[in-house]
Amino acid sequence: MRAQPHSQASSDPNLHSRPHSVFDELKSLLKHTSAYGAGNLISKFVGLLLVPFYTHYLTPADIGTLELLDLSVALLGLAIMMWMSSSVIRYYYEYDDRKNKDEIISTVLITASILGGIASTCGILFCRQFSSLILKSPVYYKYFWVLSITFWFTTLNSVSFSYLRAKQRSGLVSTINVITMSLSLCLNIYFIAIVRTGVIGILYSSLISNSLSATILTFFTIREIHLGFSFAKLKALARFGAPLIITSFCAFALNFSDRFFLGKFTNLSVVGVYALGYKFAFMLSFLLVQPFDMIWTSRMYEVAKRPNGVSLFSRIFRYYSLVLTAAALGISLIIKDAIGILATPPFRDAYKIVPVVALAYIFQGSYRFIVGGIYIKKKTSSVGLISAASLALNLLLNYLLIPRFAGMGAAWATVLSFSFMAGYAYFVTEKVYPVSYQVGSFFLAIAVAAALYLCAIKVSIPSAILSAGFKVLLFISFPFVLYLVGFFKEDELKKAKQAMQSLWATRRWGSAVLPEQ
Repeated sequence: MRAQPHSQASSDPNLHSRPHSVFDELKSLLKHTSAYGAGNLISKFVGLLLVPFYTHYLTPADIGTLELLDLSVALLGLAIMMWMSSSVIRYYYEYDDRKNKDEIISTVLITASILGGIASTCGILFCRQFSSLILKSPVYYKYFWVLSITFWFTTLNSVSFSYLRAKQRSGLVSTINVITMSLSLCLNIYFIAIVRTGVIGILYSSLISNSLSATILTFFTIREIHLGFSFAKLKALARFGAPLIITSFCAFALNFSDRFFLGKFTNLSVVGVYALGYKFAFMLSFLLVQPFDMIWTSRMYEVAKRPNGVSLFSRIFRYYSLVLTAAALGISLIIKDAIGILATPPFRDAYKIVPVVALAYIFQGSYRFIVGGIYIKKKTSSVGLISAASLALNLLLNYLLIPRFAGMGAAWATVLSFSFMAGYAYFVTEKVYPVSYQVGSFFLAIAVAAALYLCAIKVSIPSAILSAGFKVLLFISFPFVLYLVGFFKEDELKKAKQAMQSLWATRRWGSAVLPEQ
């Protein structure tokens, strides 16, 4: 008997019948986003701490080799794993009964094992050819042996993590990632500092940590779902995910093409300054956009089934984009002082591009939210078209702006490309899954943040302490200025007032029950 999707048959007809409060939903999203964000923050912080260690024991050539190897594996992963990750979460929520959900996971796990095995076998068989192509010499063929085996375990890990994300187990996902990262870092220290194996040691570390993680996660995944396979489901998954391969490659090129143009039309010093500034601005994506995306890409299907799902989409986007804008403002206000402390004089101008790239990531985060309606309606071919058009625009803008404006030209090309992507996605989504995204409020918040940032750079204060205090005041004033320009709605003001009264009452009660000293 053919399995019925949730729209036709449901194990619990009252499962999604009750509307949910937007504030309850925001609390849940905040909890999961914080869990994913904490995992990202820990990994980034530990990575920064180990930079002196790596630069002490590895040569620039070693680090360059690792970068090329990582880039090669990332491109292969986009082709083989990206479509599965998005598809498994989408179709996990297509059904309400456990049997069909498990069959989705099992089908993808078996497919990933086969495709990953084929890719790994090819990597081993043609290791000398890959070494000559990527590293310009066949003598590094052993690197590709290790990478190929690691890649197979990585494909299994990808499915297991997608399964946990679909079940909204954010705390477990972050915990496993931190444990795996810690193990890998300990092994790196052992292989690099004690055994002195160089690049191959880091590859061994990755192999050991990923194989252990994949073995444990795959075992528990199989134990929960039981193995089964459905060609019908695989066909639906492939039809949904195939356009996302194009999307992934376009997104990859859109994020890195500016370095190529900067290298061609300027010099390596400009590339280095731009890359440093970009890394700081990318923190907005790393600590907010990506963690939120990890929970929202699974939860949005559940939200869409609710009676007030469209309203929830609108309100959640409103607050999410507001948080992105506030974070971008905060980064922009402190970045000049931060780079002045952390970087040497040749890199000091990197602060100039950070606010511009941060603005770009506000649009990118908005795009990733808005495009959810297209995923819900399974119109992923439109996502491929949006990505391809945005990449074409980005390449054109890089070609026109970088020769004249160098790094700032690259930054503004990124802003215009991401804003075009968000606008195009909004236009397409409104046709298939209409949501009132309150675009006017979105741009009002950005305008207020931009005005406050301009105040910060136009007002010159000689004292570092007074300057820092002025910037803190500007940041704190952001919600108050929004209030003055009429950004907040009546129910939002009422909810904020209730929250403040509750907080004040809690503090008073806590003071009243404290024992006398």
